[in-house]
Order: sequence, then structure tokens, then C-alpha cells
Amino acid sequence: MSLDIIFGPDVARGRVRSSAVLPQGTTQEHGVILPGTWDLKAPWQHNDLLYEWAHIVTTMMRNEPDGKNYSIGGMYIEFDNSGSAAAVPTVARDESLSYYNNLNISNSDQDYLRVPLIATTSANSDSATFALDNKAIFYAQTEGATGIHGLAFGTGSKVFGCGLVAYRSSADASQDLIFSRSYFATANQLDKATGSQIGITWDIQLS
Repeated sequence: MSLDIIFGPDVARGRVRSSAVLPQGTTQEHGVILPGTWDLKAPWQHNDLLYEWAHIVTTMMRNEPDGKNYSIGGMYIEFDNSGSAAAVPTVARDESLSYYNNLNISNSDQDYLRVPLIATTSANSDSATFALDNKAIFYAQTEGATGIHGLAFGTGSKVFGCGLVAYRSSADASQDLIFSRSYFATANQLDKATGSQIGITWDIQLS
């Protein structure tokens, strides 16, 4: 007799928030030291797992037999230069790189940054249930002056969304796999200020 395990919708879930990051000092969160002073500006937002998350996890469970790295390597950070809040898109779970490849085509005021993680750690969401940590936490922040499609990123650029990404090749973005995507409500979209960056904190909790 076979036994099938059906995973419910809460087996893996995530949440995301953004912060204004001033260059001075450091910030400690969950035992890691982050560069700069992270000033929390936006509340937590939910994320949407893409179908590719299953391939990322199952390949990692098989010890990455193709020799590539399937761990989370960074984030895509979407920004808008129109001067207004960006409309929050509807996430289709089968949209992965195709969405980002077409981002500037569908809206010439929008682009994204491909940035590495600056830190990662783990935590326990419920010590009465889990003897060991069951939550992965990822940190990244904006960097650079130009998006992937060539749009300038600078003072006044509004960050409105982000993606959590496995970099199978750090030098070849065409091999990236998207674990999940998240978007900030219009009232919670942060503008980049002169001399500062925007940081992203992303929790993925397994139950």
C-alpha cells in the first residue's frame, strides 16, 4: 500500500518587509550583524510561492546532482521611476524569469535590481512544537545605479516588489530560479533617499 503525504497550504509560507537603511553603524537582528542602520518603515507583507520553489527544494534534497547551487543566493528588487505608487501586480505562480524579462517592456518606468544576500540566519517559530529551527531568514539591500534593463536607480526610485531567488550561477542570471515573489501595498512602497538604501527582510517558515 502506498502512502501519499499531502502538503497543506501552510506547510511553507513567507513574509517580507522593507526598511530604509542608513549607511552609518550596524543593526543586529536574530544574531546577525547587518551593515547600516535599518529603520523599519513598512509592515510585513505576505509572499506568493512560485511553482519553481518545488524544484529548488527537491533538487537540494537530492544534493544538487547537476553540480549547480540551488540555495537562495539573492533577491530581485523591483522599482518604479514614474513618481507615483506602482500598481501591485497579480502574481501568477507559473511566472518566473519571464515576468522579469518583460518588466521594462510592459512598463518603461519599471526595472529591477539583482542583488546578493548580505546575511542569512534561522529562527524557531514555536519552540513547544519544534526542537530545532524551522524558519529561514534572508537579508538583502539595494545597490548599484542601474537596473537589469538599464533604467536608472537613484533618489526617488520607489521599491514596490521583490523576489527570492536561487542563483544556480552567480554570473549567469538566465539560470536563476524564483522561489517566491512579494509586493508592497501602495501606501508601504519606499522611496530611495539620497545616501541611503532600501533593505529587504524575508522569512520563510516551514511547518
